[in-house]
Amino acid sequence: MNNFVKWLDLQLWHPTPRDMNNAHAAWVSWCSDKRSDRSRNPFLYQLVSNTVLNRYNIITKWQWLAVNPWLWGTFWAWVTTEFAPSRALEWNITTWCTTLKVVTSTVITAVWTNMLANRWWSWDYWFKIRIIWKSAWKVEERYIVWNTAWTTPTLWLDKALTFTPTTWDTYEILGGNVFMLGAWTLAATSFRSFEVSANALTSLSNTNLPATIGTDSYMRALDEQYWPYNMEPWEGLIKWQFLYDSWTLVDRYWLTATASWASSLTWQTTLGDAVILANEYRNFQIRVVQDTVNPTAVWQRRIIASHTAWPSPVYTLWTAWAVTPSANAKYVIEYPNLLLLRSSATSVLYVYNYNKETINNGTNNIVTNAWSTTYFWTPSGAVWAWCMITPSFWIQPDIWRNAKHSIIYFFRGWNTVTVDTLDIAWAINWTWASTIAYDWNVVPFNTWAWWDYAPCDNEWRFFYINAYVASVNNQIYRFDVQNRVLSPYTPTSMVQSWTAAVWDRLTTYVILKADDEKYTKLFLQSHLSAQCYELVTQI
Repeated sequence: MNNFVKWLDLQLWHPTPRDMNNAHAAWVSWCSDKRSDRSRNPFLYQLVSNTVLNRYNIITKWQWLAVNPWLWGTFWAWVTTEFAPSRALEWNITTWCTTLKVVTSTVITAVWTNMLANRWWSWDYWFKIRIIWKSAWKVEERYIVWNTAWTTPTLWLDKALTFTPTTWDTYEILGGNVFMLGAWTLAATSFRSFEVSANALTSLSNTNLPATIGTDSYMRALDEQYWPYNMEPWEGLIKWQFLYDSWTLVDRYWLTATASWASSLTWQTTLGDAVILANEYRNFQIRVVQDTVNPTAVWQRRIIASHTAWPSPVYTLWTAWAVTPSANAKYVIEYPNLLLLRSSATSVLYVYNYNKETINNGTNNIVTNAWSTTYFWTPSGAVWAWCMITPSFWIQPDIWRNAKHSIIYFFRGWNTVTVDTLDIAWAINWTWASTIAYDWNVVPFNTWAWWDYAPCDNEWRFFYINAYVASVNNQIYRFDVQNRVLSPYTPTSMVQSWTAAVWDRLTTYVILKADDEKYTKLFLQSHLSAQCYELVTQI
């Protein structure tokens, strides 16, 4: 049991049990999975250079990832990385399945025996699998507890499905992907994805990326696997009402429709989205998860063009349904699986679609696995070196929606206190607010600032920042995305200097305990060394 007492116990940074494989060089980049259940990936990923990708399991040690040689000679200075949990390994299902056994067809690359099962060094981590029951009427999720080897593995599940999969059905292994993007002239040839469950590295499209990316760039994923702090995995962003699947210790619930048309749906009259404001979730996605009347409507994703307010909100879609759901379909509302990229000295917002089909905002399309520079309006100002971004995935919106899931914060950097916001739901192409007011806007973030969003604790409101400010070494700050407050946090004893190598040396990770308690740890790599420090964020 965690015996930490808020407001009484002192928070301290401690060295991690193991040093890192590599002393951090200039322009290192870290990322991690921000899910907060046992489906989250148990590693911190560190892209060290153009030849080295490491991962760190908090229980054991750092490991060098011997991935596809495409990584070599690709990345150099000023890289950026981001973890996208819903970018999944997926394929078809073949014959001889049972309710506890799924027989797959060819996967991306060969896997080893039990490679997809529970990892012995992290008892709480399992690969989650979605089974899309196309021949019937719904989707279910389970955890993989055993698998055979090679390219058509058989997967055993932790609990029986309510159906037997057939050759019409498909699966997704929600292991996630690490996106990696180089800078300078390498940007045009160095956009890669490391698929976690199969240990496969893939070269991705660079269409619409510039030939040169600025020396400070960052990516952030708006991913359907992220949910508010008071919800359960895969329930979406809005409070639920109807029980759908109770295979975990906590029942999971969905929203339900009351009417449907070719390009719209009408939803609940009580609870659920019956309390939302007009267009609060414009530009988010609807995903159909069950339909007993029109089975082939299941698993469609569509972007919301607009919607009315409660009760019985009507959602209008940018793209018509391929199969119109029935009037009692079950659904969730989620982020739209987009990767956002900002680069220093530019005002462009680059948007990458890693969804499974083309998305449309009424003006522009982005086909799957492609970039766009015109999908959303041009930002209100250029970002510069040491710029930062934080979404607000996990907050609970206030009653008047002064804080809501659609707001993303951009710190411009370059020794300024300027913060802009992007509201993805405000208009068709989203809307920027320039130079917002926030409490304690006196800290100019400049040289060697790095950051990450905490996926747990304190109602999941905080974005943590490590920065060199004046003569203060390694000062830690945090920004409250619910209430727009910047405040100092527990400083470190590590010495920092103006000669410190730039970029990303801080990341966050969710710790899950046997008693179902969860909390976030900050991980911070020491200046140009292999030493890493950690801190539990419980205040």
